[in-house]
Formats: sequence, C-alpha cells, structure tokens
Amino acid sequence: MAAQEPSSIPVAPMSSAGKSRAPRRLRTWALCALALLLAGMAFLLAYNNFSLGSQSRAQFDARADRALDNAINWILKDPSISMRNPSVMYMIADMADMSQDPRLAKFLDDYRQSAYLQNPGSPVGFVWSRLVNPRAHVPLIIEGEMRRASEELRWDAYAIAPDKVQIPGQDRADLFSPTRYIWGTRHHQLLGLIMYRHFNGGTPELDQTMNYLSEKIARDAHFDFRVSDSYIQRTTFVLAAGHPDLVRRRWVERILENQNADGSWSYCWYGWCRGIFEFNIYNPGHATVQGAWALTMLKYRYPQWVEEHYR
Repeated sequence: MAAQEPSSIPVAPMSSAGKSRAPRRLRTWALCALALLLAGMAFLLAYNNFSLGSQSRAQFDARADRALDNAINWILKDPSISMRNPSVMYMIADMADMSQDPRLAKFLDDYRQSAYLQNPGSPVGFVWSRLVNPRAHVPLIIEGEMRRASEELRWDAYAIAPDKVQIPGQDRADLFSPTRYIWGTRHHQLLGLIMYRHFNGGTPELDQTMNYLSEKIARDAHFDFRVSDSYIQRTTFVLAAGHPDLVRRRWVERILENQNADGSWSYCWYGWCRGIFEFNIYNPGHATVQGAWALTMLKYRYPQWVEEHYR
C-alpha cells in the first residue's frame, strides 16, 4: 500500500491588526526610552544645581578649611607639578597674598630660585618672575621667541607684561574678543584677562568682556554635571573674575564632595575628562590648585558669599 503523504497544515495569514501592532510596539519602546533619558537628564541637572539638605555656616567653614588645608599639603608634597605651570603659579601666588599662609610664602621663595625662572635659555622665564615680583625686569621678547608656546602661555605672558611680550595681532584680538571661543578655550581666555587686569588695571571695555565671558561660563556650569577639571575651573575662574553672584552653592558643595582622601582633586570624573570624548587622563595638579584657589577666595575674598548661603 502506498505511503500516505502527510497533510499540510494551513497557516493563517497575519491579520492587519497584527501587522500594525509591531510598529506600534516599537514606537512605545522608543518613547519609553526617550522618557527615561529625559528623566535621567532632568535628575542630573537638578542634582548638579540644587543643594540637598541644609548646612550651617560653622559646618561649611570647618569642611572648607579642612579641604583647603589638605589641598595645600598635597600641593607642597611635589612642588614641580605646580612650578612648571605659570597659570597655576599665578593662582598659588594669589592664594598666598590672600591668606598670608607661611607655607605658601615658603613655596613662592623656592619658586624664585627654581630653574623655571633662573633659566638663561628661556627668556619667557623673566615674565614668570613677575608672578612673585611684579617689578621684576623683563627684556623685550619678540614674537618669534613665543612661537613655540601654546596659545594659553602666549596669552598669559602678554597679560603679565604687554609692553615687553610681542604676540601676533590675531592672538591679541582673540584674547579680548567676547565671542571668539566657546566651551573650554573660553576658560583659558578668561584667566588670561583676569591676569591682564591684575597686572595692568581694568577698563570699562575689559570689564564688559569679562562679565560676558563669566556669564557664559556660568551658564555652561548649569549643564555640565561631570566634576572634572573643567567643572572646578568654571567656578574658580568666575570667582576670580569678580562674580561670586554667578556661583551656585551646589557647585561648591560638589567640588568639596569630590575631593580625594589625599587632598587632591581628580582631573577626570569617573574616567570622563575635560572634553566630551576625552577619557583617562591623569593630571591632578591642575584641578587641585584650582580647587584650593576657589576655597581660598571664598574664605578671604568673598566671605559674604558664604554668609549668604549658610546660616
């Protein structure tokens, strides 16, 4: 008897309702993912900008004093980390002037005798001497001698001795432009202007540019929640520009919360550094001096800010 072929089982075609359900489900998942992303961003922005709980003036002072003392001790352990960076040395010199801390005074004395200033092969060292002696002699430094220096160093040298340091006209125009830069470079620009005003005095035009840059940098601070070197830098430079009114209490608290046990601050935040796609850079010296400078300014230059935010 011939084998009987198995009967085929008919498959019902997908209904139009089933076909429309799949893209609807995908849209639902996409909307849920978007809602979770927006909720997460809202949480991070709120966490970054609004203080949680209360703290007395005495509690804040004790915490900030302890953090500052630990930071200074860390800076003193390896002086070369700071001494090789003139921008950082400007911050330390200002800290010493405000606080009259004998440890920092000794540190600056050592800097005066260091190879970073006493180097006949580097004419720009004469400029950095003015960080510790505003009347130090500076010879004429022509544009070609500054060519290999970074833009930031050219700005800083010019800011300290504009009558002695020649830089390209475009560099000077960029330094004083309120709209030339965005994001990180704008921080360096503001520091250059802070130094220029310190050594040469202010003008209404200069003050207006610094006010504008400070406002833009403070605006960025609202949105960048990563406590990296740039995070500390924003608060510090806005304070140094004379605008404690733009600094949120929460930003200072997050800086304190992220200090390391050894007194330093990390350049990166969980491996996420200054730039959006910059990771795994180890350079705690820069961030640490900036954090210490901010705390010194709040303690000695802007105690009214502390009084206003802590009772």
